[in-house]
Amino acid sequence: MILRGFVSGILCSVFFLCIGAHAMILSSPLDYQVFQRSNKSSGSLVIAGQLSEPALELTKIQVKLGPRQPAQSDKRVLTLGVVQKGESHFNFKVRHFSGGWHRLDVRAVAGEKIVGQAIVEHFGIGEVFVIAGQSNSANHGEQKQKINIQKVSTFDGKAWRIADDPQPGASGRGGSFIPPFANELVKKFNVPVGIVSTGVGATSVREWLPEGERFPNPPTIMNKVVSHPQGGWMSKGEVYRNLISRIQFLGRYGFRAVLWHQGESDANQKDESRTLSGKLYEDYLGKLIKATRKDLNWECPWFVAQASYHTPEDPGSEDIRSAQRALWKSGLALEGPDTDSLMGKNRDHDGKGVHFSGKGLRAHGRAWADKVELWLSQELQEKKALVFVLAGQSNMQGQGVVSMDHEKYYNAGKGNLVWSMENSQSRDKMKHLRDEQGEWVGPPNVRIRYKQKDEVRSGPLTVGYTGYGGSSHIGPELQFGHVVGEHFQDREVHLIKTAWGGKSLFKDFRPPSSKGETGEYYTKMVEEIRAGLDDFSSNAYELGGFIWMQGWNDMVSQEATAEYAKNLVNFVADLRKEFSVKNLPVIVGELGNGGEAKPGSGMAKFRKAQNDGVKKIEQAWFVSTKEFARPPELSPNIGHGHHWYGNAESYFLIGDALGREMIRALNR
Repeated sequence: MILRGFVSGILCSVFFLCIGAHAMILSSPLDYQVFQRSNKSSGSLVIAGQLSEPALELTKIQVKLGPRQPAQSDKRVLTLGVVQKGESHFNFKVRHFSGGWHRLDVRAVAGEKIVGQAIVEHFGIGEVFVIAGQSNSANHGEQKQKINIQKVSTFDGKAWRIADDPQPGASGRGGSFIPPFANELVKKFNVPVGIVSTGVGATSVREWLPEGERFPNPPTIMNKVVSHPQGGWMSKGEVYRNLISRIQFLGRYGFRAVLWHQGESDANQKDESRTLSGKLYEDYLGKLIKATRKDLNWECPWFVAQASYHTPEDPGSEDIRSAQRALWKSGLALEGPDTDSLMGKNRDHDGKGVHFSGKGLRAHGRAWADKVELWLSQELQEKKALVFVLAGQSNMQGQGVVSMDHEKYYNAGKGNLVWSMENSQSRDKMKHLRDEQGEWVGPPNVRIRYKQKDEVRSGPLTVGYTGYGGSSHIGPELQFGHVVGEHFQDREVHLIKTAWGGKSLFKDFRPPSSKGETGEYYTKMVEEIRAGLDDFSSNAYELGGFIWMQGWNDMVSQEATAEYAKNLVNFVADLRKEFSVKNLPVIVGELGNGGEAKPGSGMAKFRKAQNDGVKKIEQAWFVSTKEFARPPELSPNIGHGHHWYGNAESYFLIGDALGREMIRALNR
C-alpha cells in the first residue's frame, strides 16, 4: 500500500550518493529511526526527501526494502511515484512488515539514468514511546544504563541513535529507567523500540501546561512561570512547546503512548503555599493530556505513574497519589507503575535520595514494562477488520467540490474544501485532512472501495472517491472514515461505498419485502457489497454498520413519500437477512438540503417519513443534517441546492455526524 503525503521530518541528511546531475537527501527515514506499527505484523514507512536541484525531466523514485544483510535483501525494485519536471521534493508512505533493523535503498531515475541514490542502513517498524515528566523520567539516576539488545534507539529532535544513557532531549547527565524498560519490551515483542525523551528535572505539572494557563500559586522553582497581571500565576508554555514539537516530528499515530512520571515537585513542598492539592493536580494534568490530544489531533494514550516520593521521612503524598489514580478511573489515562514503593536500596545516596540507584532504575524500568506489556499485548491481539457500507444516491456519491475555483462556474472557489479549510466555521476541525506539504491524508488503517461506472477503485482513504473520478469531489465518506478510523485505531477499517444519483427507494432501491418489482439498484447494491466483501476474503472481517444517505427522488413524489417509512423498514430487514447480520447497526442521514423546512412542505413531510421509518427499526438511528446547510453565496455550485450547493464543509460535517453516531451505536 502506497499513500502520497505524510508529515515529513526535519530535513536532515542520512547518507547520500551523487550519481549524475543531482544528489538525493532523505528526511525520512533517518538512520536508526523507528516507525510505529499499526498492527502486530506491519506499519507505515515514510520515505521523504528531495533532489538537490529541481528535476530536469520526469523522475521516478524507486526503492528496495529488506533486511540489513544484502544477501537476504528483497531484490525487487518498487516504484513509489514520480517527481515532476521542475520539482525536487517527494513524499510517500509504503506498508512494510514489523521488525528491524531493515535496510532501505532509494534511487531517483530519469529515463535510464540514476540521478540520485541514498541508503539507510538501519530503520525499524515497532513500538515508539514518548517519555515525559520530571527528573525520574529523565537522566538523574545514580548509574547510567545501557541497551542489552541493539534494537532500541532514541531521538534528540534531529537524529536517532542507540538509546544508551543519557537520553537526548531530557535533562540530566546520569541514568534513566529507559534502557531497562526498552530492553524488556524488545525481549517480549521482538521488534525495535523507539524513544523520545522529554523529561525536565524539578518541574511541577503547572510548568507543563500550555502558555497562559493560570493557577493560584506558583511552584517551588519559578523560572518557567510568570505572574499574571490580574493575579495568580501562569505557565510560560516553554516545556509544553518542546513536548509538542518533539512529538509532532513523529506524525499523527506516530507513537504508541506517552509515559508520564511526575508529581514529586507538586507534593509536600517545604513552603506549603507551593504544594499543589490533589484536586488541582488532577485538573492540571487532565488539561495537559487534553491539550496534547487537541494539538496532535488524535486521542494519544497516556500512562500516568504513581509518583510523589521524596525521602524515607517523606515517602509520598496520598493527595497526589489519589489524583493520579483518579485519572485512571476517569479513563483519561492508563495505569502506570507505583514507583513510590521503590524505596531503600532502590534510591540513590544510600537510600536517602529522591532519585533512583542503579538497582532502582532497573526496577523502575521493569515496573513500567510490566504495565505497558500487559496493555500492549491486548492492543496487539488480532482483531477482525470492521466493514462499513455507505449507500444512497447522489449526495452519498459525493458532490462536495475539492479545489475547483473558476470565478464563474465555481463561485471563485467559495465553499470548496480548500477554501473551507481556511475560511469556514469548521476550519479548525478540518486540519487533519492535509499534511504540512498540503497533501490529502487519511488514517493509516482505513481503506475504501467504490465502483465508479465500470471501474473499481480501492485504496487508502483520500479525496476523490466519487462518481466524478480523479480527486475533484468528496462525499460523506471522507470524514466518516477519519472518525471511525480514529476511534478504531487498533483495527483495519474498510469502507464499501455504493451509490447512484437520481434513484428512489420507491422504485430503484425497492426492497423485495415491499412487493412489486425489486429495484434494479437494490440488486446492484447487494452485488457491490458482496464484491467488496470478497475483496477482503483473505482477512477476517465483520460488518460494522450500514449508512444510508438518500431521499431526494422520493421527496419530490407524494406517493413515494407516503410509502417511504414502510419501504425503509423493509429495506433494512431485507439487507440484514441478505448478509445474515440480525442487528446490523443502521444510521440514516436526514435529507437536510436547504436547512430548516417550511411546516407542511414536501421536504418537512419527507423528513418526518424518514424519522418515522427509523423509529420502527431496532438498532437504527436518525441523524439530523439540516444544520449543516450553507448559503449558496458561500458555496461553489450556486444553482445546485439538491447537492448542498457543492459545499465541502456540508459534506464534511455530514460525514462527521454519521461517523460519530455510528460509534455511539456500536458502543450501545
